[in-house]
Amino acid sequence: MKKFLQFICFAFVLTIVSSCSTTKSKDEIKGFKKFYHNTTAKFNGFFNAEELMKESMVKLQDMHLDNYNEILDVYDYVNVDNPQSVSADLDKAIEKVSTVATIHDISNYVDDCYVIIGKAQYLKHDYVGAEETFQYFEEMFDPKNPYGRVYSKSKSKRTGRATPKELKQQRKEKENERKEQQKERDEQKKEREEIRKEQQKTRKEKEKERKKKAKERKKNAKKSRSSSRSSSRGSTRSSEKDSSQDKDEEIKAPTIDREKQREQEKALEALRKEKEEEEKRKKEEEKKKEAAFKSQGKGAIFKNRTAYTQGLYWLARTYIATERYSTAEYVIKKLDDMAGLSDDVERQLNAVKADLYIQRKEYNQALVALEDAINTEKDRKLKGRYAFIRAQIFEKSDNSSMAFGEYRRAKKLSPEYEMKFNAVLNELKLSYRTGQTSQKKAMNKLDKMLAESKNKDYYDQIYFTIAQIKLDGGDISGAIASFNEAIESTGGNQLVKLEAYFRLAELLFDQELYAEAKENYDMALKMMPLTDERYKKVEKLSQNLVEIAKNIDVIRLQDSLLRMSLLSEDELTEMAREILTQKEIEGIDKASEADEKRAKIITSNRQLSAGRSNFFAYNPLALNQGKTEFNRVWGDRLLEDNWRRSLRADAALAEFQEEEEAEEIRTDFSDEEIRDILRDIPRNEIQKKSANAKIQNALFALGKLFRERLRNYEKSVDVLERLIREYPSYDKRDEALFNLYLSYYDLNQMARVNEVKQKLLDEFPDSKFTKLATDPSYAKSLRDQENSIEEYYSETYRLFDNGEHELVISRSTEKIDLFPNNKEYNAKFDMLKAMSYGSTEGKEKYIEELEALVKRHPKTPEETRAKEILRFLRGDREAFDKILYEEALDIFEREDEKLHYVFIVVYDLSQRDFDRAKIDINNYNKKYHRFDNLKTSNIYLNQENKAQVILVRSFENKDESMTYYQGVQKNKKEYIKNEKIQFDMFASTQKNYREVIKQQGISNYRVFFEDNYLGR
Repeated sequence: MKKFLQFICFAFVLTIVSSCSTTKSKDEIKGFKKFYHNTTAKFNGFFNAEELMKESMVKLQDMHLDNYNEILDVYDYVNVDNPQSVSADLDKAIEKVSTVATIHDISNYVDDCYVIIGKAQYLKHDYVGAEETFQYFEEMFDPKNPYGRVYSKSKSKRTGRATPKELKQQRKEKENERKEQQKERDEQKKEREEIRKEQQKTRKEKEKERKKKAKERKKNAKKSRSSSRSSSRGSTRSSEKDSSQDKDEEIKAPTIDREKQREQEKALEALRKEKEEEEKRKKEEEKKKEAAFKSQGKGAIFKNRTAYTQGLYWLARTYIATERYSTAEYVIKKLDDMAGLSDDVERQLNAVKADLYIQRKEYNQALVALEDAINTEKDRKLKGRYAFIRAQIFEKSDNSSMAFGEYRRAKKLSPEYEMKFNAVLNELKLSYRTGQTSQKKAMNKLDKMLAESKNKDYYDQIYFTIAQIKLDGGDISGAIASFNEAIESTGGNQLVKLEAYFRLAELLFDQELYAEAKENYDMALKMMPLTDERYKKVEKLSQNLVEIAKNIDVIRLQDSLLRMSLLSEDELTEMAREILTQKEIEGIDKASEADEKRAKIITSNRQLSAGRSNFFAYNPLALNQGKTEFNRVWGDRLLEDNWRRSLRADAALAEFQEEEEAEEIRTDFSDEEIRDILRDIPRNEIQKKSANAKIQNALFALGKLFRERLRNYEKSVDVLERLIREYPSYDKRDEALFNLYLSYYDLNQMARVNEVKQKLLDEFPDSKFTKLATDPSYAKSLRDQENSIEEYYSETYRLFDNGEHELVISRSTEKIDLFPNNKEYNAKFDMLKAMSYGSTEGKEKYIEELEALVKRHPKTPEETRAKEILRFLRGDREAFDKILYEEALDIFEREDEKLHYVFIVVYDLSQRDFDRAKIDINNYNKKYHRFDNLKTSNIYLNQENKAQVILVRSFENKDESMTYYQGVQKNKKEYIKNEKIQFDMFASTQKNYREVIKQQGISNYRVFFEDNYLGR
């Protein structure tokens, strides 16, 4: 018996060993060997890879944030901020299925392995890699490709007779499919029945309400028959009002816009008919094929359950992700024309069609595809999502009644509370906007939602909705306050905060509160992905508002300080004590500066009173905003007549907050602390004159900025009128009058134009600005005198060489009027002006002018040159080593398709810290770039400065190296874990890297890198 068992074991081992041999043709291998390879492939590498894919998908879904203010993504796991966080698991999955495809090449799971590889690349957002994988897959696993891997198998299946076992399997599959279809039909019937019942219920309620109102009217008519007709009408209205108040606060559906609904339904019906005809044609073709098979005694056509259709589905999605919509449509049509698609692929196909149509903004087609997706999908979560997207599309098309119905449908279908919650919010907004629900009722409903503890994580969305409703009702200050509450409230949806910052910025900009708008644009810009279509607009607005906000802050601060200078010493001392006490209460560690600014807007809305100047800086919505310097000195405190705490309207609240403080508040402040608080208040005439000078210059700058940057001529007139009225002796009064003249001219206020022109003639008869305003040929004569801007610039440069810096500054300023639209020379003149200021007014002014140049003239040689000078002025000893900026671009070459390196420069590290940094980088590469075969090495860049380079190599081209670079920017804490280590990082070709090492410095390459790789 023992020998028999040994023999059996030996035979088993021998069989397994022989199974590993692959010398036979793959199609010839059958029996146990085939079974062994299939089993090992499926339950080892392939199974583990699928589990890793599932885990990664769950992680991506957890990271995904839905922006309910925009049309939702069809897929809830693609649009994530940092897909690299799952790349380690996805790389493991790729490694496992690659091993399976190599070792078990004769198994039936090779095609599935390729699908997993491409899918993993897609989820990592490596769309180039995914496209290559799926294109190879499409060619090699196409059953019709005679040179493909599966051609002979498919051919034998097409021409061979089905075995009894296969026929039995076919019958079993058909029966299962029939049961599934019946179950699905039953579910759909049940859903339709529920919707029908709901509609009947709504109709009955409306009919009941109508009858009740009619009854009320009759009753009131009988009671008031003896009274006049007018009083009768009044009582009827009153009874109707009372009746409506007693009703349940259910959200009312919008009234149907029959014309709009008919129009959209007509378009949808045409698309449905087209689809039905296409499906009918497909079914007829399938029947013909099946009949042909049966006539040859071959049984029925199998359901196409191969991985090939899955691969095509993911290829289509990859094309959509890379915006190759026509190619994606071709692949989808190819799939659509295939006979016998599995149910899974049918479901996926409807979803990918919807995604394609939404990306192309073909919304009617998307509605049809989404309806098909709802009907074929089994997952209720996805059904609810598709219904919600349909509702959003209807809402975008201004079809409120259909949108309302779809939101209700989404509520019923989706098992997720968040989806149901947002459906309710959108129903409420639609009902209010169409006049079916009053603002009071809408607010009551939202207040109730705020009171429910289960909505704690959604406060931001509730406040955002409140802001939208207030805005629709024309309550601007209320909307501002609610947008701020949305930003400050609990709730982890950063997309809501982004939308709130953006909407708040737009609102403040429209209200001409530019300093506050700039702050909110900046916050939105920090959170906004580069792919957002609004990014460039927001970036431009933010840049344009930099100097505007700065000058507004100067005016507000200096105005406030001058007004405080009128207070007595006792009043100032008491104010200082109150400010110090308030700082003690609030504590040293406050929330972030951005959140403080949001809070300031809210408090200003609540506290500021009317009766101040009409000048825009004292607008009740804005007075206490943007005072960066003022808040540094005085804290977050309102400047008002009755400023003492005991007299303030919110004293009771402040006292209540004080009582709740656990710690004892210090009140014994030293004289030095009080003096420090009051130090910026102008005490004598010289200080007051200085404060007024700052206001004058800021007003003058604002007048020009409003005109030139924002084309806001009314605002320009406001500030210039104040400047001319309050400061008649301003040294640039003639230029201020000329800019006022231009703004009035742009406003077509010719009477005011003539008034200003006369003022110029009376006060400055010989000024060039008077000549420009009164003599149309003067500007031309100036140009003729200089001959051209080139000559004008050459003359200015000659003056600069001769050290006549005051003249250079004057001419550089005048060029705006002489050559206003020449952007190329504007940057050159600004550079000369900055350097002249550096010579006449010193380093601080030089830095200020250079920084302004960088902001005004992005992506110009002067901007890069200014950055180099700034680095030098701030202590970079290498800023001008070897070569200047103009030569840097000539030394380095741009070769995007050549092999690339990434190199990291660290400074003055101990050997231990340096080794630790290298280990961190290697660990990062293993985690996120397992298959990229990256290697690291190091070399001294400059021993004198203790600068060392860690080289990461190599990358096929610029794009791959920059993908690595951008990944590091998102995961810096993992790249070099010691946050104290400062490092610079660059991508370069081999040739450019060698040049950097030769120069022993990075200053010149930094210029080239920023210009050619970062596009700055």
